[in-house]
Amino acid sequence: MDRPEDRDLPAPTPANQPAPAPTRRLTTGELEAVIRRAVELQSDPAGPDEGVSEADVVRIGQELGLEPAAVRRAVAEVRGRAPEERGALTRLVGPATVRASRVMPRPAAATSTVLDRYLRKAELMVPQRRFPDRTRYGRDTSLAAGLSRIGQSLSRSHKPLRMNQLDISVSPLDDASCLVEVSSELRGVRGGLAGGVMGSTGGAATAWAATVWATPIADPLMLLGVPALAGAWLGMRAIYESIYSTTQDKLESLLDRLEHDELR
Repeated sequence: MDRPEDRDLPAPTPANQPAPAPTRRLTTGELEAVIRRAVELQSDPAGPDEGVSEADVVRIGQELGLEPAAVRRAVAEVRGRAPEERGALTRLVGPATVRASRVMPRPAAATSTVLDRYLRKAELMVPQRRFPDRTRYGRDTSLAAGLSRIGQSLSRSHKPLRMNQLDISVSPLDDASCLVEVSSELRGVRGGLAGGVMGSTGGAATAWAATVWATPIADPLMLLGVPALAGAWLGMRAIYESIYSTTQDKLESLLDRLEHDELR
């Protein structure tokens, strides 16, 4: 039998029940941040920051449904990623480092051997420094190497790279594939071009300023000097862009020949 106080309460219906809170979805960036933070919290906060091993990264990726090869490629690309270039020269002229990368359907050890043999014998380059993630090759400047270059120029079917410096990185993705990254620095070329323009325009600017301030029609002469200085910088930038593009083509050509087993 119902109690009097029960008859005064409304019967529970879907209309007066609280609606469930909507499930909040995470963006891709938030997901990455959550994973990074979870890894930090799982590590010992009192110990030194030793990072996470590549094996642990691959395991975490597998738990998220990612293929190990994709995770290893991402690790290799992140490790090889250079800091963003900043500064006046980068804004006015362009980046100093030229890069190219490609996945090769062959083991990393065999690929490293092929590249090392080709750079030593065909390009006459020698290892200068070995970093944890890459090897830097430099131009062999010995007399014997110079004589060899003269002889090779008469018999080679492919044009040599003719680079003073080349960085090579080969990262395994799985047992049968690897990621190859090649890069070359153009800081010296960029600095030389910028210095030449600044030197040539510096003298012209001094003479132009003296002429401007020595005449009664200073304002029109000042306007005439601006296009001349801007034109010098634009010309220098066009020259550097051409050098940069040519270097990029050389790096891509090297990867093409490596991919098709044409490095001899």
